[in-house]
Amino acid sequence: MTSFRFGAVTAVRGDARAWGEASRRLEASGFAAVLVPDTLWTPSPFLALTAAAAATTTLRLGTWVLAAPLRTPAAAVRDIRTLVELSGGRFELGLGAGRPGAEQDAENLGVPWGTPRERVDRVEATIAAVRGALGDDLPITLAASGDRMLRLAGRHAQGVALPLPPTATVAEIAAIADRVRAATPAARPPLELSLSVAGVGDDVPEWMRRNAGVTPESLREAGAVALLSGDVARDTDALLALREATGVSFLTMSAEFADRLAPLVEALSGR
Repeated sequence: MTSFRFGAVTAVRGDARAWGEASRRLEASGFAAVLVPDTLWTPSPFLALTAAAAATTTLRLGTWVLAAPLRTPAAAVRDIRTLVELSGGRFELGLGAGRPGAEQDAENLGVPWGTPRERVDRVEATIAAVRGALGDDLPITLAASGDRMLRLAGRHAQGVALPLPPTATVAEIAAIADRVRAATPAARPPLELSLSVAGVGDDVPEWMRRNAGVTPESLREAGAVALLSGDVARDTDALLALREATGVSFLTMSAEFADRLAPLVEALSGR
């Protein structure tokens, strides 16, 4: 069974010192990775992760997730190779075909967004370019739910970020986890499955309230697994049960919850 890891998704504003301080706190609290999204309203993930790399020694550094349609495979390889070197091999590539609404980013950048098929083609081409340049040791996590993306993950990735709504139940998570396993050749190791923590107690990220109308009440009514209680013992039991039922072992969360969940991270990391 895959051991638990925790990643903090952050888009800290400020200078390199602020990024360094935030990353050192995550490292000291036992987080496995700092993760940076790939949008035009958040900092450039490669530049931000470089600042995090310079301030830490063991913390993994990941894109969460890189939108393949926004750059050519060659451009992606150049940035990835550089960060792998600067971090001493601590980079993990999170890659996807683009989040909903990201076509506006493509328009602003002056690059084609493409059809769903063309965007998956770009993901496949990016994987091939990265593997050709950097080999098979670079960890890749795909944000995947469609059949073709799941087959790509099964053949080439080490993990799958499950693109589920914050209201997802254990049964819904288990259903897509089964699809991941069905798409993974028997000869390959099991893929690490990741799930995003939507909230803690009565707190959810403001952007989630504003953009999706998600509240702690709506999460509780839906029976959402991604709402943690904030009680270490209770959440430990809940996540152990979740892993047993679904295989999920990599929990990602907004960095605003990092301090509050540090005791849980300490209790479960590597377990």
